[in-house]
Amino acid sequence: MSGSIVRAINWDLGYEQRFLAINPLRDEVSLYQTHHENPPVESNSISKTHSYKNIEQIQCLSYLRPHVGWTGVGTMDGIVHVFDVTKPASPTLRLRTKHNRPCNSLSFNDGSLVAASFDKSRQDNSLQIWDLVKHTSIFSTSTEVNESVVARPSHGYLSNEATLSTVFNLGDPSGTLLMAGSYKLLREFDLRDSSPTPIYQVATKCTLRITLDPLQPHIFSSVGDDGTLSIWDRRKLLDTARGPVASELPVLQFNKLLNDGLRRGNSLCFRFSTIRRGEFSAIFNGNLIRRWNTGCVPIAKDLSPPTFTDSLSVLSGLKQQSAQLYDPHEELFFVAMVLDCKTDLPNVTSFDYSPDTSSHTSTNFVCMREKGLVFRMPVVESVEAIDFNSYNEFSTAGPEGSYTKFAEDQSLTTDNVKQSAPIQGAHLQSHEARGVDSEEVTSTLGDEESTGPINHSNTHLPNDSFSEHEKNIKKFHEESNSYYPLRSTVGLTDVMRTDICYVMRQRALCGYSVDCEANFRILEQTQGPGASLSLQNTWRWISLAKKSLEKGTMLCKGVDLGYVGVLAMWKGVEELAGQDRAFITDDKEQIKPTGSSVTKQMFSNAVRSMIANKEKKSAGISVFKSSEHKLQRKLSLIVSGWYLTEDEFDSKLNDLVSMGQIEKAAGWAVFHANVPRAIEILSQAKNERLRLMSTAIAGYEAFKGSTTNLPWNDLCRKLSLELENPYLRAIFAFISDNDWWDVLDEHALPLRERLGIAARFLADKDLNVYLNRIAVNVVNRGELEGLILTGITPRGIDLLQSYVDKTSDVQTAALIAQYAVPRYFKDERVNHWVDCYRNLLNSWGLFKTRAKFDVARTRSSKTYAGMTVVKPTPRQVFLQCGRCKKNMALPAKGKGPTNNSILMQKFNARNNPKVVHRDMNSCPHCGVALPRCAICLLSLGAPMADYDIGLSSMASTTQIESFKNKFSFCLSCGHGYHAHHAEEWFSKHYVCPVPDCVCRCNSKCGG
Repeated sequence: MSGSIVRAINWDLGYEQRFLAINPLRDEVSLYQTHHENPPVESNSISKTHSYKNIEQIQCLSYLRPHVGWTGVGTMDGIVHVFDVTKPASPTLRLRTKHNRPCNSLSFNDGSLVAASFDKSRQDNSLQIWDLVKHTSIFSTSTEVNESVVARPSHGYLSNEATLSTVFNLGDPSGTLLMAGSYKLLREFDLRDSSPTPIYQVATKCTLRITLDPLQPHIFSSVGDDGTLSIWDRRKLLDTARGPVASELPVLQFNKLLNDGLRRGNSLCFRFSTIRRGEFSAIFNGNLIRRWNTGCVPIAKDLSPPTFTDSLSVLSGLKQQSAQLYDPHEELFFVAMVLDCKTDLPNVTSFDYSPDTSSHTSTNFVCMREKGLVFRMPVVESVEAIDFNSYNEFSTAGPEGSYTKFAEDQSLTTDNVKQSAPIQGAHLQSHEARGVDSEEVTSTLGDEESTGPINHSNTHLPNDSFSEHEKNIKKFHEESNSYYPLRSTVGLTDVMRTDICYVMRQRALCGYSVDCEANFRILEQTQGPGASLSLQNTWRWISLAKKSLEKGTMLCKGVDLGYVGVLAMWKGVEELAGQDRAFITDDKEQIKPTGSSVTKQMFSNAVRSMIANKEKKSAGISVFKSSEHKLQRKLSLIVSGWYLTEDEFDSKLNDLVSMGQIEKAAGWAVFHANVPRAIEILSQAKNERLRLMSTAIAGYEAFKGSTTNLPWNDLCRKLSLELENPYLRAIFAFISDNDWWDVLDEHALPLRERLGIAARFLADKDLNVYLNRIAVNVVNRGELEGLILTGITPRGIDLLQSYVDKTSDVQTAALIAQYAVPRYFKDERVNHWVDCYRNLLNSWGLFKTRAKFDVARTRSSKTYAGMTVVKPTPRQVFLQCGRCKKNMALPAKGKGPTNNSILMQKFNARNNPKVVHRDMNSCPHCGVALPRCAICLLSLGAPMADYDIGLSSMASTTQIESFKNKFSFCLSCGHGYHAHHAEEWFSKHYVCPVPDCVCRCNSKCGG
């Protein structure tokens, strides 16, 4: 046996809540009450105030909501005891049946009726109702009456079968609707109807513990013998025919959910929330209260049948799928969230909800343990909604209210950060602090340094604090009921500063835009997740590709090879398919698009022409001798930037040695098949270790022709695995087996160096396999430096998509993609990135940066034929006539051209002192006169009268005069002035110059 506790709704005394409980021995009914000395401050104090004894084998309990203290219990012998628990000495009303049998459940309505359900009896009904009006005299204030009263039922239903549970529908004002559950049927009766036929009856095995939702009376639950929980919607059951058994299903069903309590021999404990709509809970394992939050999809009004087409948006597709899965003409219940709450004490057998006095939405539980101890515990609510803005400020909402975290750093405001200021923040450090001055130090494949953790010096703890920190973590793992605060683990500000949204904004404030060289300089001076070396290398390559295109180097023989990569140079038209890169030149040497794709012949001619243009330099580039595509190999080396003549090669090695990069210089020598030069470089190093390595490498010249595996080869292979420097690993990997594949498998080397090695030394078939394999890898992993291989082509856009999926850096993706899209091809993903980035800039208030981006994107879309693919953003501000509401910059119909440039030239012609013009004093459409200046009283369309000669002698006189004649309006009072007159007036006055107008024009935002 186990006890139970339930909240007595409507019995509260101010802030004090009351709970009825049956002790584990089932022989005592107690009334508990919470205590709040200071009502606004929540307290978990609860104590027993009253108890009623002398009743044995209590099976069920109920109470009368309108009358405080009136309580009823049903016993094993079939007697219903009704008494006032607040008056232990008051008499008891005993309600009994013809034959003694267990009372299974008990229920009061809000009037004077009480219903009880009993086991089966052949000669008596199992569902009986009594009217307490006839016996209310026993609940008087007199304590002299000691004898009990026995009463007979006034209604009876369901003979010759057992009724397992019953409950009045308290949502019905009449209080005469009674639900009952037998072994296989759920029924509802109307006590006003003389017929015993139920309103509805539903066949189900879940007929135990019928419980109404106090906040949604049309929702109720029932439990099966195996612990299955069913949630029913009474409105759907009422739609069934009266009398016959309906086949309606529950709106929610949880199979064997509550069988844990049945296995342990405890009574089932299931509660609907009295605080939050649509929530219910149950106890598990005696120490866990699980809460289900449900939602309801309303009926779709005016829903037309779904039409299925081939091209569907994501939203319309989801709507059509939902229309197929669910009936849109019926409400749909679903579980929105499941929360687990650990109890403060173990072995809890019963509980109920307890509202929080300080919050209408926070939850507390009053629990009863196995031995009868009652305690009250708070619930740590979970955040149910969170939303970030573009400043990384966020707001959370939950049962305990809302919380907003604002940005603390002053640098987050645009007023405090100049466009040319260096990037500030804990995650950004100067380039010199890194001790690295080469872009090839970090690889783009297989090396995670570029995205590694950030080292914050201010997060280190002293030894004593760290030991205490470890103790807390150990305690967290040992105690199951404890929790470790997140803010003790990592600083919230540090997390926000490393977020990509913050990084993108800081880069934008520093001028990170469409200028490739400026982007490289910005990234070179900073460090962090948003300034990786692979990103720097990418912008350096794009800068070189842009210069080559602007010089016309990439325009040859009717083919535009701008921003293509090594893969397109090697595979040719296969990688250029679907792109608008073909053009023709007419007799007047004007370039025109052909509208067709590049052919193999056109590509071959273009390759030969480009190599011929670089004849002097390309002649010094050595490639695989037996290759059938030597010209394409050379062009691939040129595109990757890995092409050096002999003189340039020697000069570059000397520069690397002078900068102290001995290992890299030796590696480059080996990569150019000049092992003796590598031995010379290492032997002249000051580091003794490097000099010793030169001796080991010198063995290559002696053993390179040997076909046997010597100890020297084994030693070189071992060193290639153990050395830390990637260049030394690559050197020993090559000399051990004389195989370039061993070098290409060293992913710590920069991609362009590996591409250069492959283009120089691999056979045509091997080179094709290697380039395809690397292309797949860089695309799948979103490695930005892979654009050197893919170029800004459709395959390159796939790479950028993977990069965005991995980093969410939509800023870089939009800036890079705009060079080729939509100039060469179109891609909806690029349009999405551009829109997202423009919205971000607008949300940050960086309108000038966004406008520059729009202009640059329009210029980048200009093709070789001079056509601009991206249309300029239309003018959004114009002068409107107050009478006809038309644009005054446009001429009247039939009175002139409509070209924007001509119109604006005409409208602003008066600003040019060298042009003789006629003043515009009236609207060109309706002829109404323009407003007059409130100070000089001349028309705003005419130049203002002479002003101070001193001002006119200033520098840039033309621009100053143009500004002084501009229109200026107050948006509050509507009065207008010449800009110069307004400036002079409001430098000495605050009030509008128009008589009787008290508007403070210059003191209002936007006015």
